Amino acid sequence: MFCKYQLLVPVFATLLAVACNAPSQAPDPASRAQEDSTAHHHHADEVELSAQQLAALDIRTEAPVERAMGGKLTLTGRVLSSPLSKARITSPIGAKVVDVLVDEGAYVRKGQPLIALSDIAFFRMQEEYLAARAGYGLADAELQRQRELMAGDATAGKRLQQAEADAASAEARMRSLAQQLRLLGVDPETLSASALQQRFVLRSPVDGRANGISIHLDERVEPTAVLMEVIDLRHFHVHLNAYERDLGALREGVAFDFQVVNMPGRNFRGEVFSIGRTFDADGRTIPVHAHVEEGSEHLVEGMAVSASIPTGDSRQWAVPDAAVARAGEAAFIYADEGGTGDGGRHFREVPVVAGPSDAGYTAITPLTELPPGTLVVVAGAFHLRSMMNMPDDHEH
Repeated sequence: MFCKYQLLVPVFATLLAVACNAPSQAPDPASRAQEDSTAHHHHADEVELSAQQLAALDIRTEAPVERAMGGKLTLTGRVLSSPLSKARITSPIGAKVVDVLVDEGAYVRKGQPLIALSDIAFFRMQEEYLAARAGYGLADAELQRQRELMAGDATAGKRLQQAEADAASAEARMRSLAQQLRLLGVDPETLSASALQQRFVLRSPVDGRANGISIHLDERVEPTAVLMEVIDLRHFHVHLNAYERDLGALREGVAFDFQVVNMPGRNFRGEVFSIGRTFDADGRTIPVHAHVEEGSEHLVEGMAVSASIPTGDSRQWAVPDAAVARAGEAAFIYADEGGTGDGGRHFREVPVVAGPSDAGYTAITPLTELPPGTLVVVAGAFHLRSMMNMPDDHEH
């Protein structure tokens, strides 16, 4: 049977060869004595080593220390537009495209005409407005006449009230139609029966670049259709992916440098403004959002980025890098739980969140209790992790 001890360092494999019950050679009495003295035991989160094993594996322990942990954390992600940086252009009414006034990728200013449209409904709206404006003028004149008659007691108050109601209704109708025309870019004050607007234009609500133009001349569009987008390059975001172990080292408001994968040698600048509180759809990472502070005009939505985020100089508990054993995204240290009475020692596996590394030390946050003053394995943690994973039938 293949023994997992064979994966360890040669001295460890030699020391524990008899524990694998290797049939290649029969042990002599000296080997039997060594086997008896080197057997180890473990259960779910504990492992016991004999004195011989401690010496052969050079197991050494130290207490965690509190250090100012600097360093940087590398995260990957993509460039995204924010809700404030992207405007989708739609028509308030169904209409036919008369002219497209910008090209794909063109830089446009806020208020600049983008698309010209026209429709029968647009002419009817102007006609209705002019009729409402004339109706309001008549209703207002009648109201003034009734007020004058009321002053001379020549008419009943009921007629004055009706005139006031008619004038208010006519004014509301006129103002509503005027506002609808303004939404189409038409100044209602300039309209007359002989000077109707032939088309209306859609204007850019922001400065940016025209993107995703999806219309053609003489095409009819509906209010639900997105005709184009305008992307404000000053408000790009970077969406970074952080693992749970990284959260202790991240802070909002931290400025950082990042690089775009397809723009080698060019640095960009960002600032973290939001750290997510739920996992992304992949169930493994937590979103970290940052503003692009410098260089956004060179970016395109969807670009892959790599960010180097400073982790600050906060004081954290830390252990030598070699004290942290890793298994995928999980990290562990091994606490010394005391002697066995015959020179051996017990060790307990403690899951931790590993933080930033700096000058040979890694910051840790234990996920189970670690009493003050506890000694942890700082040399040989890899061997203990391997022992913890061995099946029980290989213990002896």
